[in-house]
Amino acid sequence: MKNITVVVIMVAMLFIPLTVRSETLNIAYVDLQRVMLESDKGKEAKKTLTDEFEKVKKSMEGKQDELQKMKDDIERKGAAITPDARAEKERQYQNKLKDYQRLSNDYQGELQQKDMELTQRILKEIDEIVKNLGEKEKYTLILEKSQAGILFATPAIDITSKVVSLYNESAKKKTIKK
Repeated sequence: MKNITVVVIMVAMLFIPLTVRSETLNIAYVDLQRVMLESDKGKEAKKTLTDEFEKVKKSMEGKQDELQKMKDDIERKGAAITPDARAEKERQYQNKLKDYQRLSNDYQGELQQKDMELTQRILKEIDEIVKNLGEKEKYTLILEKSQAGILFATPAIDITSKVVSLYNESAKKKTIKK
């Protein structure tokens, strides 16, 4: 009796993979980096960050010019002024330089934070699009191209363009509803 049970279990184990294989696997991948670059919202986010960067750059260039003038003034007048006056000017220059560096780091941190926030918001929206697409078109598995470590995949299973289109349509619908 024990032997018959073992044989039945072994036969069942042989047939289980066949029943699993009878279901078709529908696999696709998405290049999220490309979606970020090609989608309307991705382009808008990039433009926003570029505009912010340009504002910061202009502000920092003005402060950099001021620092350069102070340095040039110290070098030009260095021999003509008293050592105490020179030391005071150098101290002021060093203080302004530290302020400039601190401000530069603050701006850089703010820009990185804003980039991260925009990216996370967009990725969350794209995630919803991909999930809906997967359910609608009965995908078994949808991978992200770079995160999944896909070294090769046939372009036939690349749904990136479809995701970009759906994401753009979704963004337009949300804009119209507002």
